Amino acid sequence: MVLKIALLLSMLIQLGAAITAVSLIRRTRFNISWILISAGFVLMALRRLFEFSSLFWETQLITKVEFSSWIGVMISILMLAGVIFIRQIFNLQDRIELLRKENESRLLKAVIQGEEQARRSIARDLHDGLGPVLSSIKMTVSAIDSDKMDQSNQKMIELTCKATDEAIVALKEISNHLSPHLLKNYGLTKSLETISSQMLANSTIAFNLSGNIEAKRFRYDIEIGLFRVISELLNNSLKHAAPDKISLNITETGDLLKMTYSDNGVGFEMNNQPNSLKGKGMGFENIRSRIKSMNGVYYLDSEPGKGMNMTIQIPLK
Repeated sequence: MVLKIALLLSMLIQLGAAITAVSLIRRTRFNISWILISAGFVLMALRRLFEFSSLFWETQLITKVEFSSWIGVMISILMLAGVIFIRQIFNLQDRIELLRKENESRLLKAVIQGEEQARRSIARDLHDGLGPVLSSIKMTVSAIDSDKMDQSNQKMIELTCKATDEAIVALKEISNHLSPHLLKNYGLTKSLETISSQMLANSTIAFNLSGNIEAKRFRYDIEIGLFRVISELLNNSLKHAAPDKISLNITETGDLLKMTYSDNGVGFEMNNQPNSLKGKGMGFENIRSRIKSMNGVYYLDSEPGKGMNMTIQIPLK
């Protein structure tokens, strides 16, 4: 009696599984692997039904053992074929995921290239449009005969000349930051020395740049990407970290370009998410996007009161 009840429950469970599997065929868009697996479930339910019915009568056409054996063979074949087709689906999903990542990388590179083109366009317009106007203003003001003016007007002329000089310098700095001509003409090391001296000019922060690349040139997308990343890191240190020392090391090792940036500022809490740049503000999001566009990887480490350290590795091939 107990065996009959157990076989009955098993048969009902198998039938339920078979019905559920068949009902999902449409949702899988008649995928061949799911059709084969559903057929296997149906045969399992059929075998269980035959085993249950054999408790009450014995068929003369085929024995219980023979029927169960043939059903088992069919189930094994269907399940094997279904698993093979599922493996093909997984391989296809892997290829789709790879294509998605490649397309995402290309899209990100296109966005950053578009951003750099816009920066170069704005820098060119500033240099070619506003630069000559400021120079012309200075020449005109400088040509005024200050001897024919009283002391008050002479002072105004001097202040105007000084303000114009400051505007010309600021314009050059803005134009250079938007499209660093030093990076294009002299490479990464020279441009980083210049931008760091400009950004840290009014601070007491000691900056140390070291490495083995010297005047070596790399692909422009790598040079401009690292230039933007380091500029953002310097800006973050100045605004938020309050350090008295910043170190930057850039080395080429084989097919990798490795950059290590560290400051001894206030640091920040990682929120139990090591190496995470999420939630750190737009500056860190820009850094993450830049690194990703270069197919690079990074490691970020920081603690409150212990400064910040970031290591970036960029493949050169």
